[in-house]
Amino acid sequence: MATVEKELGVMAGDGEDSRIQLVQVGEPGEVPTLEVRLQRHGNDLGWVTHRRIRMAPGQVGDLQDAINLMDPDARQADIDHDRERRKAGLSIVDDSDTQKSSG
Repeated sequence: MATVEKELGVMAGDGEDSRIQLVQVGEPGEVPTLEVRLQRHGNDLGWVTHRRIRMAPGQVGDLQDAINLMDPDARQADIDHDRERRKAGLSIVDDSDTQKSSG
């Protein structure tokens, strides 16, 4: 039997080239559950799943309860990708920032 998937949402990841995808998955006739997927952008390949966590059907409510225990400022925080790049010492370079040299 084929697994049935329904995308529930996509959230920004920890960098511009990553995202978190939430998918409802299940086998026909069974109770569906949640799968959390870490994806990275693979240029020509598009979004590639690197890790997946499939929860048991009864765990989804426990996850909601745990999230609700977080501090409100942590739950509502925005991701600042520029801050993450600065912290890692990375910067974006485009063609206008580089000089070609003949050798």
